Amino acid sequence: MSEILFDLDLLRQNRARAFKNFAQHNFLYHEVANRIAENLELLNRKFERILELDAMDDYLQKLVTMSLSKGDEIIFDMLSETPSEGSYDLIISNLNFHYINEIPQYLLQIKNLLTPDGIFIASFFGEENLSQLAHVLHKTENEIYDGISPRMPPTIDVKTAAALLHKAGFQNPISVFDRIEVDYSSPLDLLKDLKMMGQGNILTQRSRRFFTKNFLNKISENYREMYGIFESKVLATFEIVTIMGAK
Repeated sequence: MSEILFDLDLLRQNRARAFKNFAQHNFLYHEVANRIAENLELLNRKFERILELDAMDDYLQKLVTMSLSKGDEIIFDMLSETPSEGSYDLIISNLNFHYINEIPQYLLQIKNLLTPDGIFIASFFGEENLSQLAHVLHKTENEIYDGISPRMPPTIDVKTAAALLHKAGFQNPISVFDRIEVDYSSPLDLLKDLKMMGQGNILTQRSRRFFTKNFLNKISENYREMYGIFESKVLATFEIVTIMGAK
């Protein structure tokens, strides 16, 4: 549990590079944001001060403000340099939680920032996220390099996610998952989307090999062979886990 899985400096660099073109590659963030807003609306309660963690744009802020304000002003922080305990009655994390190194400690910090009865909701990539890409990378590396290296992040399954919330002291923990299937014209389009979403490989034990032209061509060939669908497209399945708990 003490192993540092993710290079967070590299994560910040990836996100900074992706920020400029994020508007052309934000569809997944926005789709999941829509689902988060729907879940919050079902709570039918008023929020006064909201914190969104590591937001790439203000889409979710606008969506939540519109659906939850009920005519009242909402203070919505996207970045907070020195948040104090008990500051927020709602904290949101959209597609970031899978890059946390020390999850139990992180959840305790989140809980401390919430007001009594405050809500935490987070979405992240689940256990079977991009299973097609994982299989293709495994096959391709074996063919070209006669071995494999860590390229896909370890993930948390639905039951474990709810258990982590409970262990951190959150009340009524909920954990659900959805699958979002996307048809891509090319496997390289999928890889480009991941890069431009700031979702590149940041494992500390990642391979330092570059994606050479030969390697990319072989990925494309294997992907089409294994997961090609109609009209020469390929299938990519994103698995999204959403967790929610109250302080």
